[in-house]
Amino acid sequence: MNQTSVGITLNSIKNILPHTHTGLECVLLLKGRLQVEINGDIYHMSPDDIVLINCRDIHSYSAHYNNLAIMLLIEEDFLKNECEEVLNYTFQCNSILQSDSDRLYEIKRHLTRMLLVHMKKEEGADLEFRALLFRFLVTLMQRFKATNISPHGKQKHNMASLSHVVDYIHRNYASTVTLADTARQMYLSPQYFSKYFKNKMGTSFLQYLNQVRLEHAVVSLLGTNQPVIKVALEHGFANAKAFSAAFQKQYGKSPGEYRKLYARPIDNKTSCLEEITSDTQDNLLELVKYMKRHDMHHDTALYSPDAIKLDMRKVSNNQLKKPKKMIHIGRMTDILQSEIMEQLMEIQRLAFDFIYFESFDLEEIKIKDDTFYSNYTYNQCIHQIEKLNLSPYVQIDISRLLERCQGDLNDYMERLSCFSSILRSNTSCQTMKPWRFEIACKDRDHLNSFAEFYNSIWRLFKQEGLNVQLGILIPDWALMPGQEQEDFYESLENLTSQACFAGFHGYPHPFPEQDNSRTKQQMEDFYVCRVEAIEASFNTHGLPIPPLYMTRWNTLAGTGVAESGTFFRSALIFDTMMKLCGKVEAIGFFISTYHIQEFEGIHDFGILGMFLLKKVKRPVYFVLETFNYVSGRLIFYDNNIVVTKEGEEEFHIVIYSPYYMNPLYSVDLYLIEHEIHQITLILQGLVPGNYRIKRFIFDQGSAGIFNRWSGAGLPDLNDPDVVEYLERVIQPDFYFLEQKVDGECSLHTSLTFNGLVLYVVKKQ
Repeated sequence: MNQTSVGITLNSIKNILPHTHTGLECVLLLKGRLQVEINGDIYHMSPDDIVLINCRDIHSYSAHYNNLAIMLLIEEDFLKNECEEVLNYTFQCNSILQSDSDRLYEIKRHLTRMLLVHMKKEEGADLEFRALLFRFLVTLMQRFKATNISPHGKQKHNMASLSHVVDYIHRNYASTVTLADTARQMYLSPQYFSKYFKNKMGTSFLQYLNQVRLEHAVVSLLGTNQPVIKVALEHGFANAKAFSAAFQKQYGKSPGEYRKLYARPIDNKTSCLEEITSDTQDNLLELVKYMKRHDMHHDTALYSPDAIKLDMRKVSNNQLKKPKKMIHIGRMTDILQSEIMEQLMEIQRLAFDFIYFESFDLEEIKIKDDTFYSNYTYNQCIHQIEKLNLSPYVQIDISRLLERCQGDLNDYMERLSCFSSILRSNTSCQTMKPWRFEIACKDRDHLNSFAEFYNSIWRLFKQEGLNVQLGILIPDWALMPGQEQEDFYESLENLTSQACFAGFHGYPHPFPEQDNSRTKQQMEDFYVCRVEAIEASFNTHGLPIPPLYMTRWNTLAGTGVAESGTFFRSALIFDTMMKLCGKVEAIGFFISTYHIQEFEGIHDFGILGMFLLKKVKRPVYFVLETFNYVSGRLIFYDNNIVVTKEGEEEFHIVIYSPYYMNPLYSVDLYLIEHEIHQITLILQGLVPGNYRIKRFIFDQGSAGIFNRWSGAGLPDLNDPDVVEYLERVIQPDFYFLEQKVDGECSLHTSLTFNGLVLYVVKKQ
């Protein structure tokens, strides 16, 4: 690329006197403020404004604040050689005058990509730059072409037959050029040539010659302090009088008046266009920050995807029946740990419904003394549960109990009876939501004892007169068709009272190496298929289908800590929850990664833990924040896009990009970086007015522990300063803007690998 023909820079603009170019100039302001005057019209640019200056437009810049702008200059010689058609038209590309954000986004996208390619100077950069430049010009022609044709365009078709003459005029305009001398170039008489020229060019020979001289003279007039007479003589005029007459006719003012009007330095400051002198990496950082803020940072496509149009007036009365949320802390007494309680208080803003205790051994119960003070620990637990306003969900596993008490359950039943008395005597329990007790049999060898154990617990609670619900866990070994499944459902027929609910686990089996038999669709529909299989099994055995709770589950987990840590899964979590709307009552999540790892047999590395430790949040925390926004009346739910309306004119939009793939591939950074999904949403039917648009971005860099942790140099997590730092910085990227909307608004999103974006659009 000829750098004298096309130039792109990242500049700090101070003051630039009025001047013109024979080519196109485009300015995109990244930060700060800038005043631009074009042909006498003044525009005040704010961050994200873009202005295109047409060929030979007189323009100047002034600034009173620090600013940063991308400037692209495409000279006339490049346009003549490569795409002369562009010179035939004028273009209207000015974000201050135009509200079509979709069109403006496209031109900004090409401009930022060009600068990024130019600054990084990687192999093949020249070729990539040319491709982007031509796409920039194509977008101008297709979307910003003004109705009026430029003087160059009006004359273009006639120039072919007069090209030799026109070239002669442009090369010799500063000298003495006469009609007779020029006519000789075509071997015509002066009289015939004069008529021929006017017929072809639409203007007389002298008028055209003066136009060319004036276009060059005005640059010198505004850009230098030369006397008017010297400017006139250097550009082919015989004297100052002839120059003034031609200038007055062309610009409506005398040369002196025009210079006073446009060439006066602003605040007596030196005009300058300052190249940023800081390190190139700083420049790149500023550019990337802008691109990320406007969802341009992952864009490598030259062509924009088709936009999805949504009619925001088509609001249904339907609301998604979202699963409730259950927090898993393990043992009941763990709720008394200060760190666990702090975490539970932190997640109150996420509106959890249940607290799940998987270990319910009741070893601290004092059987012989069931007074309030003797079992103070459990009374405290009940008080904390009430404080959190959560419904207790307790699992009692007969297999675990039989292994711990060598087959004798009498001792446990005594402790459970004592606990029942505590519940009955504790005044807090009278106002609490009903407790749920899930009776489990995780070892198929203990199935013969399962029904009797369930029935004995049912009788115990009935005798105590407790307001509780009794349910079952459908064990993993009973989820697959076969004799074991038949035996399990036959045992349910022996229950004294039908189960009020049923819990189950959802663990997709990890991909074996070289396994191509499992399709993406199978993995994507895993949880829905599991629910449907459970419902089918109840129907087959003539049993009523109870409400279902997916108490423990995982996304695709991988086979090691590295895969589990690097495989980002926010979109997978959200996708699972959306697909289970109306199919399950609740979905379970763990309180923290470290807490999970204390339990035997759990090998998912705490992926669905809300916290890594203390208040260092995991990605799932932010997914649940987003899920809470999916409320109100449903407008659209399809193709990984959910749109709901809350109140009068507030819309919540979630766009997510789930990738169901072998987690082993997540260590391939090249693959992940190129799994980018470009989406443009056009929101139609909005009530005209000012809107505030908030955007939350969840991707590997903005909502994950691993990138922030590694960015801090992989420090020791036992260091309190490190923990405090991570608590502060692990947050989703957040941007907002206020925009005037006249019925339609465009949102542009770059979704990363398993990324997720939330928009909150609210009329002010």
